[in-house]
Amino acid sequence: MGREIFFNGGFHQETEKLLSIQDRGLCFADGLFEVIRCVDGKFLLFGKHLRRMRESAAFLGMNFPYTTEELLEACRELSRRNGIQDGELYLEITRGEAPRYHPFPEGVRPNFFIVLIPLRKMPEGCWSVGIKTVTFQDIRWGYCHIKSINLLPNVLGKQYAKEKGAFEALFTRDDDRGRYLTEGPSSTIFCIRDKVLITPELDNILPGTTRQCVMGLARADGLEVHEQRLYLQDFLAADEAFISSTVSEVMPVVEVDGAVVGGGRLGPVTARLQDLYREFKKDHLE
Repeated sequence: MGREIFFNGGFHQETEKLLSIQDRGLCFADGLFEVIRCVDGKFLLFGKHLRRMRESAAFLGMNFPYTTEELLEACRELSRRNGIQDGELYLEITRGEAPRYHPFPEGVRPNFFIVLIPLRKMPEGCWSVGIKTVTFQDIRWGYCHIKSINLLPNVLGKQYAKEKGAFEALFTRDDDRGRYLTEGPSSTIFCIRDKVLITPELDNILPGTTRQCVMGLARADGLEVHEQRLYLQDFLAADEAFISSTVSEVMPVVEVDGAVVGGGRLGPVTARLQDLYREFKKDHLE
């Protein structure tokens, strides 16, 4: 038997045809998603992720059909059925199926599905040696605080990075002072300058769950944390740099557009945050 998924209250084979071609997620990207790390059959910060998803659904006027407890049990069952202990959990909701007209349809049931896949294989040395990155113009819409399934700009950024031999793209915008960084297609950006941890302010970027955790761990460890506009020139001059995400965790950045960052190596503050995050994971599984 193949892998099973959760769809609208039941468990199905992944190969079953379940979505209509008139699903608004397919037609309009009218939907949301979350990615949650599965560790030993449990789920990291499940409640926090679900809270963000529920709040985003309310923002979009979308019904949310399940309680957090119902979904947590469904995810645990997926882990048991598929025999996946370490993986990546994807939850997705769309507004549902309706004739293809732009306004919200009335009386439509959302489609909700969950897919659990084995943890992807990361490039060798990405946490100990660091990763290469490239800059990419931030061409996304004005609601980046919503984890929308409208990810085409993110896909283009990731593809550009791949073609340049880099692990991640770093989105940039421009103001009167020059280019500044916002976030990656699937990550948050951090740097350390003069023993201060700096990350872009929440100015039309995603308030990442891992981002919040890393800042909290840094503050608890006595590190000063600033949320501010992060200009590319300042990032390039940083003592250390890293990205964070559900899957990347705390991953050092050693190169941007061919320029060396942070001496081209894993720095001591980043290494300390890696250790703190690993310990944090053990105590926040649900």
